[in-house]
Parts: sequence; C-alpha cells; structure tokens
Amino acid sequence: MSYSSEDSTVLVTGATSGIGREAAVRLAERGATVLFTGRDREAAEAVLSAVRSAHPESAGVFYRVDFADLDAVRELARTVRADHDRLDALVNNAGTSRSERATTETSADRTTEAEVELTFAVNHLAPFLLTNLLVPLLRETANNRPESAPARVVTTTSGLHERGSLSDLDAVVRGTGAGGDATFDGLDAYADSKLANVLFTVELADRLAGSGVTANCVHPGWIPQTGLVRNATGFSRLFTGAAALVASVAPVGPFESVEGAADALVYLARDPEVADVSGAYFDRRERATPAPEAADEQLRTRLWNRSAELVGLPASVPETDPLS
Repeated sequence: MSYSSEDSTVLVTGATSGIGREAAVRLAERGATVLFTGRDREAAEAVLSAVRSAHPESAGVFYRVDFADLDAVRELARTVRADHDRLDALVNNAGTSRSERATTETSADRTTEAEVELTFAVNHLAPFLLTNLLVPLLRETANNRPESAPARVVTTTSGLHERGSLSDLDAVVRGTGAGGDATFDGLDAYADSKLANVLFTVELADRLAGSGVTANCVHPGWIPQTGLVRNATGFSRLFTGAAALVASVAPVGPFESVEGAADALVYLARDPEVADVSGAYFDRRERATPAPEAADEQLRTRLWNRSAELVGLPASVPETDPLS
C-alpha cells in the first residue's frame, strides 16, 4: 500500500477506542500529525503514547469533546483553526448507538432552542457542523499546498443506512415515530443517522466540486469489538457479544477486524489511488452502491437545509471561517 501521509495533518474524531484509535496510530506510522478527539482523557493518554511510539517525528494532539454538545463542536473548530495552519483530512468517525430515546438541545439562532434526538445529533449534526466549520481550512490547505491537494473529508457510515428513512425528517430529528407518536427504535434511529451521513457526503461533494476538497463515506464492515454499542441493551448487546466471538477468530463475510476497518479509513483519507474520487460510498476499500435515497436531490437539499437551520449555519458551505 502507498499512503501519502508524511507532513500531513489529519483530524480523526472518536479516536480514543476502536477503529478511530487504530486509524490514528496508522496515520502516525506514516508520518502524519494526528489530531484526535474523545471524551476520556485516560484513554487519550494511551493513544498519544501509541501515536508517539508509532513514529518518533509525528505529533499527536488530543481534544476532549462530547459530540452531543454542539457548542463543544464549535469550540473544537475554533481551537483547531487557531492551533493549526493546515488540515489535509477530516475523518468524521465519532458516533453513538442507543437503545432508549435521549435528546439534546441545539440553538440555531442562539435564542430558539430545538430538541433533537441524541443519535441524530451525534452521528449527523455534529459532523455536519464540524465539517462546515473546517471546510475553509481544508480549502486553504488544498489551495496553498498543491502537493497536499485534494484535502479530504471522510465520514464513517454503515451498511445499515439501507434500512434508514428520512421521509419524515421532523420525526427523525425528534426521535419519535412517524406521525409524532412516542415510539422509539434505537436501531431505526441509528440507521436513519447513517443514511443522513451518506446523503450529507453526496451533497457536500456536489457543493465542493472544483474546490480542491473531496468528500466520501465508508461502511467499515461490522466491527462488534468497538465501543459503539456501549449504550445498547438487551438483544443488541447479546448479538454484539456473539458477533465479537466470531470476528475474534477471523473476519468473515460482513464482519471485519478493527485493523481492517481502520485501514479503510486511512485509505480514503490519504491514499493517492482515491485522490480524485468524491461523492462516493465505499464498503471498506471497495466502491459500492448506496441506498437509492442518495440520488434524491430534493431529499439531500431538505436534509442539508434543515441541518444548517438546527446548527445555526447558512445554507451554503462557508468559504471563510463563520466563527471569526
């Protein structure tokens, strides 16, 4: 494999465990300066140690962020812009899966608050917000350092996006069943958020065409060893435990090892082979066909505009830092 990572700066969210942690170490091995986020400082120290051991000349920087708090996401973007004059790749990997409905609040215009279901907020709104806030830095990197072009956005999605639906977007945002009843299904909420990742990626790629920034998303395979389902209960946890036993023997079929999944993230973030690919969905390292909704321009626009409204951004992708 040939990865172009030396002298690059890559931000990986959700990198204190699982595939994010492994991707951070692999990027460091190839000489990248790795910026990474997580909620656990103790786990972060272990990642920093692994990053520094992987390549003596590569640097690692940890930012403690809870992606359920969109103000914390805004502060992350401010800090990254202040601390670094380049960003070659943003890997949106942080995510959650929950068995019970929980909500967080977003303040679109700083006076009006909207209650948003937590899975949708963490898995879609947080990377939507962070990406838009960091696009200006990604553009600058691509334009000012031709050897680093294109800059890249990689978003971790899931094959489960195929069972998602955004036809009743307001119900998805609230985490209620269609028609506003109190029904909540954690697997459906997760699938909906992953479908949103795919639509966001395709729409972002369209809006960034010709800018020097590409956008792709990846299903890394089924990785039962990750902490994604730490909030799951009942059947989901039992199934995950059984699947972990299978995957621990050898990755087969849809199951993938943490190492194999991390390789897919690093491949999309830095490999020259996919430098000119944008708006694509990958199943691990292979380009694949996403759910038909990805081709629905009206649905993509509706999701984009509603997301921008919820996080207080303009409908267009910012060309300059909107926080300055």
